[in-house]
Amino acid sequence: MFWKKKEQKIEKKKSLAREAGEIAAAIIVAVLVYYGLSFVLGTPMPIVSVVSGSMEPVLYRGDLIILVAPNNLKLRDVVIYQRSDMSETIIHRIIEEKDGGYIIKGDNNAIPDPGIVRKNQILGKVIYAVPLLGYPRVLLFEIELLFRR
Repeated sequence: MFWKKKEQKIEKKKSLAREAGEIAAAIIVAVLVYYGLSFVLGTPMPIVSVVSGSMEPVLYRGDLIILVAPNNLKLRDVVIYQRSDMSETIIHRIIEEKDGGYIIKGDNNAIPDPGIVRKNQILGKVIYAVPLLGYPRVLLFEIELLFRR
């Protein structure tokens, strides 16, 4: 009877170690896939979640979007860009070319984003959206905002 309990404890330790190893392997695979997609798609941000409603009804909060390199940009393209005065990226549509850059606006916003967005600020162009798959990232974004206050 005593040896059975000891065997069960050993098996439980092996099981916990196996589960931890599987979780670590899954994280490593996810990181490698992300960097692989980044290389193949030519953008530092190949997969992004929509965290606001500024692009409704085209993109909704919680959509997971796939991006490619921002080559051959034209009017009506939806892009992700980085403003120098903000840490978050913005996903909006090009509505006008002006002074060697772009005027960009969210479809659900009344006015364009401030200033001219330069080509070097644009990180990617949206090619596909998967509804709802981005909600885990939205949750993390909301938690992050709570801790900033």
